[in-house]
Amino acid sequence: MRILFKAYNESFAIEDGYFASSDHGDKIEKLNGYVHPGFIDSHAHIIGLGMKLITPDLEKARSIDEIIQIARNSDATVLRGWDDEVLGRYPEKTMLDSIDRPILLVRRCGHVGVANDEFLKMTGAYSDDGILRENILIKALEKVKPDLEYLKRSVKAAENEFFKYGVTTVHSDDSSNLPPEIVEKLISNLKIDVYEHMHIHSLEEMKKSVFLKPRSIKLLLDGSLGAKTAFLRSNYDDSENRGILNFDPEEFRRIIHFADSNGIQVVTHAIGDGALDVLLEAFESTNPNLRHRIVHVQIAWPDQIEKIKKMNLCVDVQPQFFISDEKMAKDRIGSRMKNAYPFKALIDSGIRTAFSSDAPVEIPDPLLGIRAAKKLGIDPTTSLLAYTTEGAFQEFAEHKKGKISEGMIGDFVVLSKPIDDESAKVIATYKNGIKVW
Repeated sequence: MRILFKAYNESFAIEDGYFASSDHGDKIEKLNGYVHPGFIDSHAHIIGLGMKLITPDLEKARSIDEIIQIARNSDATVLRGWDDEVLGRYPEKTMLDSIDRPILLVRRCGHVGVANDEFLKMTGAYSDDGILRENILIKALEKVKPDLEYLKRSVKAAENEFFKYGVTTVHSDDSSNLPPEIVEKLISNLKIDVYEHMHIHSLEEMKKSVFLKPRSIKLLLDGSLGAKTAFLRSNYDDSENRGILNFDPEEFRRIIHFADSNGIQVVTHAIGDGALDVLLEAFESTNPNLRHRIVHVQIAWPDQIEKIKKMNLCVDVQPQFFISDEKMAKDRIGSRMKNAYPFKALIDSGIRTAFSSDAPVEIPDPLLGIRAAKKLGIDPTTSLLAYTTEGAFQEFAEHKKGKISEGMIGDFVVLSKPIDDESAKVIATYKNGIKVW
């Protein structure tokens, strides 16, 4: 059956899940809103978001005592969402030791956590003060294995959350502390499209993973500004360190070139300008046809932007971070803010730039991202492309999705108002021409 859809701004038909010519339909359906292609969230964690949705959330807590009470009343081993910028300090291990089960509280950014003795014993991690950062945190989390039913509930909750905000495709990275085969099993029966990156922690792991033929791999080169683990060119303004590099630069370079030579796309988390220097040196002479990409790019100097452009690297950025990080970032990097959140400069230079949420760090709502991007001087039309066609390009699917065009997958979102209206809301989401929210 061919259904002819009529919206305020567009008319189109869908047949067998794909956009078709709009000259006729066996059935007509009126959409009382403004239609756009289904949004693509180019960097998120679908399982991580789901786990946050179905466990007590620390993000709204306004005191350490409130957080300890939430932890005490929950049976979860890992809780996430506290923010020292709100609380004034980190939770303390001594307070968590009063809880008679293993417990880890992860900061909202996901790059640092505080554990009690029970958790440290269970995972074999060592820390006098219970604070676990970056690779040490990842290795500890690998020892925590949620049951499969819990994970299934998580991904379904996350799928519904994405649909609620008009997202029909998500590029995800959830194999940081879960086996790739478990992740694949969890996402295989979802309606939402998931472009999953295989998380790689070492060159040895990269070489062992080749037989799995991953489409893309994810490397976590540094940390976050909030946790003071993003790797900078020079020290933080409010700390006597410059952050953490999660890879030896030479090993990182060898991973990049091994993946490149095997035709695998590399997706690299790099927030600090120091990490970006290491990345750009490692990506020298790589194949631009593989569309290697940098996620975050929260500090970039003109010379670095020029190199990104010259190497034909893609970038994937999060406009919402500019809003939520603003005060914290000023404290961390001071005068370097003039080169922070350079998303408009990246776009203006012609670099292929997609937008995303990094959920569960931010709410996976592209409309919030579009409004945040306006504060950076990026117009809504450009932002819409960053949430549709640019995301499709970064997963090699520009001929399948990201546009309302004949032959493309019939994913679309219906808004209550024009996209440049600050009060616009998602009123319906369609996947393959079928309403899913």
